[in-house]
Amino acid sequence: MAKRLCCAFVFALAACAGAAPPPGSLTPAATPQLEQVWRLGGFANPESAVLSADGTFLYVTNVNGEGDARDGNGFISRVSLTGEMLEREFARGLDGPKGVMLGGDALYVADISQLVVLDAATGAVRRRVPAPGAVFLNDLTFAPDGRVLIADSGSARIYASRNHTMEVWLEHELLRAVNGLLPEPDRLIVTTMEGRLLAIDYSTRQIRVLAEGLGDADGVAALGGGRYLVSAWPGQMFVVSATDGTFAQILDTRSEERYLNDFLLVNGILYQPHWEPSEFTAYRVRQ
Repeated sequence: MAKRLCCAFVFALAACAGAAPPPGSLTPAATPQLEQVWRLGGFANPESAVLSADGTFLYVTNVNGEGDARDGNGFISRVSLTGEMLEREFARGLDGPKGVMLGGDALYVADISQLVVLDAATGAVRRRVPAPGAVFLNDLTFAPDGRVLIADSGSARIYASRNHTMEVWLEHELLRAVNGLLPEPDRLIVTTMEGRLLAIDYSTRQIRVLAEGLGDADGVAALGGGRYLVSAWPGQMFVVSATDGTFAQILDTRSEERYLNDFLLVNGILYQPHWEPSEFTAYRVRQ
């Protein structure tokens, strides 16, 4: 889930990503289609979303400027599942909020170099947990043991937080430009902006490469049958087979300059923030 990093970092990642990925070889039956349901404007560089505890609305992070700027301009919006802006600035006082998760009555937000915990009902900040050495915290998720895992796109690290503390959980060259995180019972699925889809064993922390060539990979969600949806933030959506590493592009918005950032898949609906042009789209996933 990263998106506008500082310019030098963006150019470096683009160089690493290389040329556009080749067509995949998934069969048509294994390739879903996306159908737009609604689109909403009025955001300020939205990056990520999570469903509310009662399942009636979304929390959406807004970076509102450069992704690495400690400017206090970031905020969180509340949006209905039918595409209505319920509250544009529900929570304020963040810098560059990106990944967001809900745990109990709290929102957990990755904010450049710290984990910010907010009250999910009021938006008030409860605490801030620094990540020593972090450069660009991005996506985050909960591991099965309850720890918060946070990707740092700028340091090839994944951090772990528990009980108001923070430590490096894993650092590896394959985690350069690490971005999206998806927890599974025995492993963590990871995307990188070097185009990789990875699987990390929780116990051994061994890394397996599931697929390569996915551009500036960002969000990830499971489709079932060993398939994953993976977005590349400049504007591509892929369906990827973790069985053999093949993939197919199912959406391309690059000509519109419509970014496809970290997304949320719930009950067959894909909720997609667009850092640019500061909009948000809901797609029905037809399989």
